[in-house]
Amino acid sequence: MATLSRREFLRGVAATGAALAFGNLMIPPARAALPPRRVVHVHSNAATNWDYATGWYGDYVNQTVVDALTDRGVTDLTNTATRADAWHALIPAYVAGQKVAIKINLNNADCGDSDQTIDALPQPINSIIRGLKAIGVAETDIWVYDVTNGWHNGEMPTRLVNKVTTLYPSVQFHSNEPGCSIALGYSGSQRIHFKVPPGKPAISDRPICNALVNADYLINLPIMKKHGMAGVTLGFKNHFGSFDRCDLVHWSVDLGDGAYVATYNGLIDLYNNPHIKNKTVLVVGDALFGARIDNYSEVPSVWTTFGNKSPNSLFFSADPVAIDCVMYDFLDAEGGVPTGSDDYLKLANTAGLGAYEHWDGAQQYHLIDYRRISLDATPGWNYLPLISRGE
Repeated sequence: MATLSRREFLRGVAATGAALAFGNLMIPPARAALPPRRVVHVHSNAATNWDYATGWYGDYVNQTVVDALTDRGVTDLTNTATRADAWHALIPAYVAGQKVAIKINLNNADCGDSDQTIDALPQPINSIIRGLKAIGVAETDIWVYDVTNGWHNGEMPTRLVNKVTTLYPSVQFHSNEPGCSIALGYSGSQRIHFKVPPGKPAISDRPICNALVNADYLINLPIMKKHGMAGVTLGFKNHFGSFDRCDLVHWSVDLGDGAYVATYNGLIDLYNNPHIKNKTVLVVGDALFGARIDNYSEVPSVWTTFGNKSPNSLFFSADPVAIDCVMYDFLDAEGGVPTGSDDYLKLANTAGLGAYEHWDGAQQYHLIDYRRISLDATPGWNYLPLISRGE
């Protein structure tokens, strides 16, 4: 009869507890004690090699390098030595058969997408799937989704799906349109409740997509982008693609809207929903190309703050506020963002959702545990605007 190590036994106990208490019932899952407020930034100039003109930028991303960025990011985030150990630390109570949702950003996409406008890249998705499979998650239990609608088509680009399913053929894709993915629709009972203050436009409770409702765990994969209305669009706003009719909430994030106030933001009510707040185990910020000018129709271009190259970076954190703060600071350094773009982060901090801080006059953090890592032999950190504490 085989014997279990103490570690295996404790993991099994945690998993059993999660199966009984968590499932997709919105009860927070058991999690390892990750370092608080940590944001890990991993960079390599070898991650992309696009000339900013030829073909689709998604064809010019090195999967092997992105895998290495991801492995280093999750191991440094969790203080572990191997990819499998890191993912066990992120989802310690995982039980075979549970579903893991990956929320991507397809703000500008449709099924036949063939333009250069910035959208989700397949390579970070593949790297996350690779990590999940290391702890035994079946491909059929990994759900990649975005259901942005009421404003955009909410479709899953075939070119993205093909680059994922070539490596992982059984992974599921969920959007609004059944033509290029599976459309699971919206829940009849689970909704986002918006606590709009008196005198402001009412927002009716909005149904959550079933891809999220039926998942047990959630990984948020936003892109580091500026935004024409909100100033920035990062991890919090990425969930505009998790529920029905995000356009009804636009006034609360649009800095130029006459109804906008710094004291209320629909993003806080959105993130506070248990399907998002309690299920999120990791945020991965995609800054391989990013959007340095705006979000609507931007083609990736070089960043002055990254030495006239793409950022070639991924960010990792379990703190949704801290990681948005760090990505905000890089966007602000690249030409600035409008005043008020971080109002939602202040409100999120007040709501207890994470650590709010921007770098100081010496470009250092004191509250956020920011870790910057280069995989390059000659990193060239001199062109980055931020100096990590301890460096």
